[in-house]
Amino acid sequence: MMNGDYTKKGMVSIIILNYNGEKFLENCLESIIRETNQSYEIIVVDNNSPDKSGEKFSKKYQKCNFILNKKNVGVSEGLNIGIRNAKGKFVVLLNNDLIVAPKWLEHLFDAHEIYGNGLYQPKFLKMKDRSVLDSAGNLISIFGFGFSREKGKKDTLQYNAIEEIGFAAGTCLFCTKEIFDKVGLFDEKLFAYNEDLDLGWRARLLNFKSYYVPKSIVYHHGSAQWKWSGEKFYLLERNRWIVLLSNYNIKTILKLLPSLLIIEMVLLVFFTKKRMLKKKLRSYGGIIQFTNHIRRRRKQINKLKNVNDDEIFKSFCCAIETPLEVSKTEGIEKFNKLLKILGNLAGYYKIKNNT
Repeated sequence: MMNGDYTKKGMVSIIILNYNGEKFLENCLESIIRETNQSYEIIVVDNNSPDKSGEKFSKKYQKCNFILNKKNVGVSEGLNIGIRNAKGKFVVLLNNDLIVAPKWLEHLFDAHEIYGNGLYQPKFLKMKDRSVLDSAGNLISIFGFGFSREKGKKDTLQYNAIEEIGFAAGTCLFCTKEIFDKVGLFDEKLFAYNEDLDLGWRARLLNFKSYYVPKSIVYHHGSAQWKWSGEKFYLLERNRWIVLLSNYNIKTILKLLPSLLIIEMVLLVFFTKKRMLKKKLRSYGGIIQFTNHIRRRRKQINKLKNVNDDEIFKSFCCAIETPLEVSKTEGIEKFNKLLKILGNLAGYYKIKNNT
């Protein structure tokens, strides 16, 4: 497929992971075809959707490359399958529950020309109310939490310039295929959630930065499958620890350990109040299960990285933001006060200000 004046920049492989996307996928594909002025291919990786949406739309969109998995291999491995089959110099990863705005890809290319090889994400706006932000860039806390900045708040152009962020969200992520060649693919053990945070963290360790590009816009339904379920919390917490223990060196982990243990006690209370304590306890079992995997990952990452943990601290934050459906404003303010105290204990502010 080819459109417009951007063909000289190289073909883009647009990879969409699909699971039960009957209500979303067609609108997503139509928006890409309508709004993309670039040489591109579309690869749809279907994770054995029970609603048979992969099979259904593969017949309608025969110019797209549909890969129909025989089982649900998860988000990480599903995206890896798409990347392995990509022919483009550039790669875009997209959720199936979004549509793209005009010039979405041109603005990402423009940012790439200015800032170079890195990972880029657009501004995400809510599909149902396009005046509300779904993300004004994704950030990482030094304690391993990832979050979408300004999620659920009105878009008043409060973040309206290209800037470095913690990681580019997998909802819509643009980069060269070379990034994956050097950083590696997604960790298939994560299955779902924090796989994009992990990629952005590992990329930063190799000095590939992540950027927020507000002129590029996508409209996103969000949490189309699990919403804020117990299973989602379980995966987020399990994967947070897998990523944290893999990407920090041992010295940094030991420095953070007292703070991390205090945070765990607070989270146990939170999960108990949410009636999901079993999910939190189950996450500990998952971490123990992947002990050898974490050890191998950390050894491999330490061999490759050329940015130390102090520099990573400077590009991370301390406090976090959560949507109101997860925690009331009063609760998150108290938690952030604690995080700031613990961040100070861990030397975060001293490192952050030592530029």
